[in-house]
Amino acid sequence: MRNLLVAMLLAAARLWGADWPQWRGPFLNGSTTETNLPSTWNATTHMQWALPLPGPGSATPVVSGNHVFLLATDKNAGKVLALAVHGQNGQLLWTKALGPDRKVPSGNNDRATPSPVTDGQSVWFMTGNGVLTALAMDGRFLWQRDLAAEDGGEFAVNHGYSSSPLLFDGRLYVVVLQNDNPQRWGQRPGQKGKLDSFLLALDPATGKTIWKQIRPTNATDESREGYITPYPFVWKDRREIVLTGGECVTGHDAATGAELWRWWFSPPDRQEAQHVEPTPVAFEDLMFVIRPQRRPLFALRPEGKGLLGDDAIAWKYEDNRGWIASPLVYKDRLYVVQEQERRLICFEPRTGRVIWRQQLPVRVPLQASPTGADDKIYCISLLGEIAVLAATDEPRVLGQISFAEPLCRSTIVAANGRLYIRTARHLYCVGISPVQTR
Repeated sequence: MRNLLVAMLLAAARLWGADWPQWRGPFLNGSTTETNLPSTWNATTHMQWALPLPGPGSATPVVSGNHVFLLATDKNAGKVLALAVHGQNGQLLWTKALGPDRKVPSGNNDRATPSPVTDGQSVWFMTGNGVLTALAMDGRFLWQRDLAAEDGGEFAVNHGYSSSPLLFDGRLYVVVLQNDNPQRWGQRPGQKGKLDSFLLALDPATGKTIWKQIRPTNATDESREGYITPYPFVWKDRREIVLTGGECVTGHDAATGAELWRWWFSPPDRQEAQHVEPTPVAFEDLMFVIRPQRRPLFALRPEGKGLLGDDAIAWKYEDNRGWIASPLVYKDRLYVVQEQERRLICFEPRTGRVIWRQQLPVRVPLQASPTGADDKIYCISLLGEIAVLAATDEPRVLGQISFAEPLCRSTIVAANGRLYIRTARHLYCVGISPVQTR
């Protein structure tokens, strides 16, 4: 029997049409029911519009009806901006400044990395500065909280805070997986003591905290940090929020935040740079998690409570080299990107059997997560090279398109009969027929 959450979301999508309301789409697994999408396009064929952006950002857009929302940076003004765009014509509806665009401690990330979330009435933006803002669809401010300042200062995350909020069961869930050393990356000079990692549940209407669950770990240094988004797992009589990071996977009661179970990555080690980037994803009763730094992919069966042992492992793929992009579940198949190798692997999710490995026709690595729609798989490289593959049990490349606009880390979004593709310089809308929105 299918995961109950996916079944409910699928019914809603059939009733209302498929928006893309959260980072991993309407089913929270990277897929959608959208059809009639192109396999290839260019500047004159199937290109609906292109909107220049004020600056780069890694946040994936979200879509509700005629509204497309995304974060961007304005390097000239030094701001992180929330943008609303009309999905049919690409008109910029409004722009709101949400805070400063600070340099991250390490790497080339930015403060416009978390993806927004919307319910069609409001939209919530989290910035890499730890500021969570609720806006109405017309851009009116509803409320704002500086969660990082409430925690004592900027979150201690080497590559910049990047987790997206989750909207589930009428609550907003926010996770902070950070270093316990407040001075590790120079954000909190002079502060003493240790920092906690935690999961927050907030009232979407007011921003008030419903509960805060501390998430302890004995992982060391950067291995305590994470970039995942909370994942909701509905199974049997449980409604859980699953987190990966700090060398373990935990399931939390969605109503109270209480930790229900914990599984430590196996075999155990305590290296110092094992930060987790891929968000977990489920298929039926199996939870798929990727161990950091190009190590195994695990299929877990989290049936028990408390500390789970290795009997919770349904199967694992030792040769996994992916560690940034989140897995895709689509059409009863599991897809995992191997970023540096520029390869996509298709698995039978119940057994771990590799159905195919396909080299992608791109020249540079990928970091964006793949999208499943219209019996196709869409992947985009850091350079904006797009590979379109058939979602079948025989690997087949359907199309190759290049925007040549680095750095592209955003997931390709399929919503309302269109593809929305975010590069560093533009938001593109691609489609075969006129935009269909409710």
